[in-house]
Amino acid sequence: MFIHSSYYILLTVLARTVYGFEYRFDDTLRFSSASTAPEVEPNFTNTQALASDDNYCLVFEDHFNTFDLKNWQHEISLSGGGNWEFQYYTNNRSNSFVENGILYLKPTMTSDTIGEEALKNGGRMNLYSGSPSEDCTGKGDLILHKSTMANVKMHVEYAFLDNSNYGCERISGAAADGNYLNPIQSARIRTIDSVTLKYGKVEVRAKLPTGDWLWPAIWMLPKYSAYGSWPASGEIDILESKGNVRYTHGNTSTITSTLHWGPNTFQNKYMLTTEQMMAKRGTTWADDFHTYGLEWTKEGLRTYVDEDTILQVDFDRTSWQRGEFTKPTMNPWKGGDISAPFDQEFYLILNLAVGGVNGYWPEDESKPWQNDDPHAPNAFYNAKKKWLPTWGKGNKRALAIDWVKMWSTETNTCASRLKPYKAL
Repeated sequence: MFIHSSYYILLTVLARTVYGFEYRFDDTLRFSSASTAPEVEPNFTNTQALASDDNYCLVFEDHFNTFDLKNWQHEISLSGGGNWEFQYYTNNRSNSFVENGILYLKPTMTSDTIGEEALKNGGRMNLYSGSPSEDCTGKGDLILHKSTMANVKMHVEYAFLDNSNYGCERISGAAADGNYLNPIQSARIRTIDSVTLKYGKVEVRAKLPTGDWLWPAIWMLPKYSAYGSWPASGEIDILESKGNVRYTHGNTSTITSTLHWGPNTFQNKYMLTTEQMMAKRGTTWADDFHTYGLEWTKEGLRTYVDEDTILQVDFDRTSWQRGEFTKPTMNPWKGGDISAPFDQEFYLILNLAVGGVNGYWPEDESKPWQNDDPHAPNAFYNAKKKWLPTWGKGNKRALAIDWVKMWSTETNTCASRLKPYKAL
């Protein structure tokens, strides 16, 4: 999320739990089946046993012969994805496009669009539009951003007349306390208006990007937030990764899956439901296409890459019990199923973010910005001679998606779409 001029942000303590993604780095990693890790007997739980071919019906499929915007809705925002990232999201064929049957979400330099001078000083970006498909989607982020700032213990002083979260309009230069505009232009698309899923299966055939500070993600959010604001209504991160080839805290050889859940932002228990997987020795997840998937039933949830399980969570107890929460905290899932908050409709999101100050990128000698710097985007952009050459040539810097498929196990959803999974 961008740190903007007209309010000053002092990061006093940077916590490790912020909206949108997760970050845990340790030596307890799973390995892909092609790696040199020792073999482990598979543990087939109820989640996998119930996820048989006959239980599924196809409800969504896109092989990207064209870019069908009835299937995908762009998020258009300067707010930095909720994590103070350095990109802004737009609907632009430089950043989201189909080529030879592949969808690419590709980052570009904002200065290529508006010029270097406007980026740094005296520029203004206004994402408001009279068209529903082009209007800014960042207007609804204010409540979320406030809770995020509280969670990372930021002290915030801000004065505004409108555009209070700066998700739809920003300026650069002296009037912005010296801040640049978001230096990167990228894309984030979702199925919120086309298809949602409550129990079923998701598969995305994708190739990850190469480039320092690139942050690809395949994930899901609840459509209605039935249990309250994030993370009470849950979040499913099927895949996250980092584009760096060499970075102590994760790189193109590591992928992560996570569930976010908790009664409030201070009590996000994602650390109990997160796992990482390493690519086989000598390879990275950016070398080729892989199938990233989710199996989700009333009994449990499993994420995987190709044939290998990344994260597996059985719904054998409530989230309240799993998190060992105590009073006076209220139980937001009291009226839900044992799987709550993962018993509601979720929609799919594909995006490519860049950088950020929420803790996903821990401090490191190779990192050109500090997470507590109120001008972190400036420091990032000013170091472009170091990181820009690491971005893959052409479309190798993009998140490439070959196809997306979604299946449901819900009787009502499947009634009019009877196409068995095993016939695909």
